[in-house]
Amino acid sequence: MSTPEAQDAASQAGPSAPDGTLTRLVVRNTFYLTASQALTVPLSVLVNAMLARYLGPSDFGVLYLSATLAGFGFLAVNWGHEGALPALVSLDRSVAGALLGSSIFWRAGFSFVAYALFAVVCHFLHYGPVFQWALALTFVINAFTSFIAGCKDTIRGFERTDIPAITHVGQQLLTAALIVPVLLLGGGMLSTLVAQIPVCILVLVLIGRALRPVGVGKLTIGRTALMALFVGGTPFVVSNLVMALQPIIDALYLSKLAPTEVMGWFAASRRLIGVLLFPATSLVGALFPTLCRLYNEDKQGFANVARGAFKGVALLAAPVAVGCAVFPELGVAIYNRGTFGQAENNLRVSSAYLFLVYFSMPLGTCILAAGRKRAWSIVQALCVGFSLVLDPLLVPWFQRKMGNGGLGPCVAAVAAEVMVVGVGIALTPKGVFDRGVVKTLLLAMVSGAAMALVAYLCKSITPWVVAPLSLVAYVVAALVTGAIEKEQLAAGKAFVQRKLSRGR
Repeated sequence: MSTPEAQDAASQAGPSAPDGTLTRLVVRNTFYLTASQALTVPLSVLVNAMLARYLGPSDFGVLYLSATLAGFGFLAVNWGHEGALPALVSLDRSVAGALLGSSIFWRAGFSFVAYALFAVVCHFLHYGPVFQWALALTFVINAFTSFIAGCKDTIRGFERTDIPAITHVGQQLLTAALIVPVLLLGGGMLSTLVAQIPVCILVLVLIGRALRPVGVGKLTIGRTALMALFVGGTPFVVSNLVMALQPIIDALYLSKLAPTEVMGWFAASRRLIGVLLFPATSLVGALFPTLCRLYNEDKQGFANVARGAFKGVALLAAPVAVGCAVFPELGVAIYNRGTFGQAENNLRVSSAYLFLVYFSMPLGTCILAAGRKRAWSIVQALCVGFSLVLDPLLVPWFQRKMGNGGLGPCVAAVAAEVMVVGVGIALTPKGVFDRGVVKTLLLAMVSGAAMALVAYLCKSITPWVVAPLSLVAYVVAALVTGAIEKEQLAAGKAFVQRKLSRGR
């Protein structure tokens, strides 16, 4: 039996819910996911910095390689369930227990198969016992993390992101709390991996106890549920495979066509772009289950929520992209501008990619929620084609002209995203884009121009001062032009007031 809180959330998300309630639901869910990312991203950066410093480049490289191989293997283990689970649960919450139980059953069994395959391949490639132990422990950690992710995705299907957000933050904090002392006490690479296993087990037990109060029934295993997960998850596997292949293609071309340091500059810029994307990632995570349900129950509600999401994305994308283009030195300073200075040019080019991705991600969410999975998978696959064709042409050209071949993949990524956004708009269900969305986008771009103008006029001042001033200029311009609407301000104000009143 669900708790009153779960029942209230369900009733609020019902097909007859007014637009204001749906907007509050998405705002609330996005807030939780964004806040969790904002708390854990700096923590992740700190832990990785300590691992690199205390383990040294050799062991840190082993950790990176084992994590990369395990991550690729878990594309098959998870089989897109991270997208299928919340979508299917949002449509019929009564089958949540069967879906989650079947998903965990598949993940547990295929984890062993995937590990065995990778272990055998690594044996024939003459990787030593230390790496084999690292690979085995990494697979164990990823398996438990996959089970935890399944629980979080199921809860997201109930349009609840508070528990997944708290779980994410808690797991990161506990992991850091164990890894840091292990490193300080002289523990090595394998010790840091072993230390993560009890954290995963504890988090899995805790989130497992939260399933029933949310409304998840008894976990069962069923052939019908497994088939539904595979059918729904396959498009996400294709999308994830594209996301995994494109960086590999870029890296392979750079390693063959440019000096070694170019790879380092490119890697630094990509890591920073990943950090800047987390608000859009949080929005997509909060939006998907709601849109899946609304497309089947309330087409008008679907269009209204999607329009609100695109307006919010426009307001976020403009300052993030302008900041990336105008203040790249702030991010590169984390790595050392003396040795990674060329990464600033990568970021300037990638600012256009960043702006486009902020739209392509919710576009993909709308298209997938509308059931057009195959078409979107084809669009995503075309991105790999852009890299395959353009990288070998652009990398050597930029290397000759500017001494930084890493600009080639950056330009190729921008070209690919232009295609993705254009096709995505054509595939999006009718009624989503209207004059209001276009107006918000144009006003956000005008406000972004004001932000860039302030940055240009104050360029003689340190960017650590100019950056916040420019952001203030953007907010003021957005308020004056009406890019930030009164309804958005009221929704945000009401949300904060509700949280403050509960904390009293």
